[in-house]
Amino acid sequence: MIAGGGLPGDLEWWRVHRGDPRPDRAALETLLARLRAWKARHDLDRAAQPGPFLQMAWDGVFGDDDALVEQAIGEIEAALAKVG
Repeated sequence: MIAGGGLPGDLEWWRVHRGDPRPDRAALETLLARLRAWKARHDLDRAAQPGPFLQMAWDGVFGDDDALVEQAIGEIEAALAKVG
């Protein structure tokens, strides 16, 4: 199962396990739900920033995490589709 550690822990777990030949479907679904929740919260928080300058600053701080989460979500969805 997935260890704690927030977003860094979730992304590290995925880095380690994304090549598993027989992935744990329940763990992937749990991870996918957590990453989708992070993404939804991130998008809401970004939208709440007053004005384009603060949104740009937000992107500067959280843009790398956002990109990693989007990539992981896509990879996990593909892995789940293969598991069936």
